[in-house]
Amino acid sequence: MLINRYLVVNQGLISVGLLALADNLIILRNIVDMSSISATTKAALEELLETALRPAPADWLGIRFRGQMIGYIQPDYIASIKSYIDSTETPALALFGEHLHLENLAPYLLSQELQDLAEFLKKQGLAPGWRDESFSWLDDHGHERFRMERAIFRSLGFHSRACHINGYTAHQEMFLGMRSANKATDPNMLDNLAAGGISADETLQQCVIRELWEEAGVPTEIARLAEPVGHIHVRRVVEPKGLHDESLYTYDLLLPDDFSPKNNDGEVSGFMKVPYAQAADLILEGALTPDAAAVAADFLLRKS
Repeated sequence: MLINRYLVVNQGLISVGLLALADNLIILRNIVDMSSISATTKAALEELLETALRPAPADWLGIRFRGQMIGYIQPDYIASIKSYIDSTETPALALFGEHLHLENLAPYLLSQELQDLAEFLKKQGLAPGWRDESFSWLDDHGHERFRMERAIFRSLGFHSRACHINGYTAHQEMFLGMRSANKATDPNMLDNLAAGGISADETLQQCVIRELWEEAGVPTEIARLAEPVGHIHVRRVVEPKGLHDESLYTYDLLLPDDFSPKNNDGEVSGFMKVPYAQAADLILEGALTPDAAAVAADFLLRKS
């Protein structure tokens, strides 16, 4: 049984686990074995993974490209996009009945047209979390068909890609990071050791190494040892209303006993190292972001 359970976050206290503090790393330990996960907890983690991919709302406007539905627009945005099409006579977009049709232009030309749309939506206040960074949209063969500002991927419900790294130790403990209070999405929530969107022109491996250094201070010689283990497809409505549709490429990284993560980009306010069972409890309590929860749940189910 746990006693006097606390975690220091932003100089406040929230109840989550027995505390031992070393530098900026919070280590949660228990007076009993916390490595084992009960069958009931495993079932709850499995259910979480099964519900990570949700359908788009039925009343959202679908975006069709090359005979495939690739995006969805929430009703409040439709009038602005119709106005943009009418005023610019863009060759990239056309409305047909219940769908917005995306023309099959050359990737470079289509990217230019969609970036113009992105700039318009930004001026309309319909592009929350603007980053001045591009994501690529890939077809089923892995070919890039267009790229545009990453914030618009949610506004239009386009499919994006991200890397998530589970950092763990040989003692059945895993690292979690606390997202900073100024993050545009999910501030002050727990996340994987490192995670981030894959920028246009960036490979999966480049993203993994970059994110591990920026978010957790993992040197390249250790980051290169991250093991690719899988892929999780998630989809859900996010606020301000958009559709988060993303492939999470998952990695496991065994870290040395003397490793202590240190954030380098201001996006993480601190870290904790928790036994597997305690990590499972945090997932089911809703302490992790939805994406991080799915990735960590998958890890715990594989390791338990």
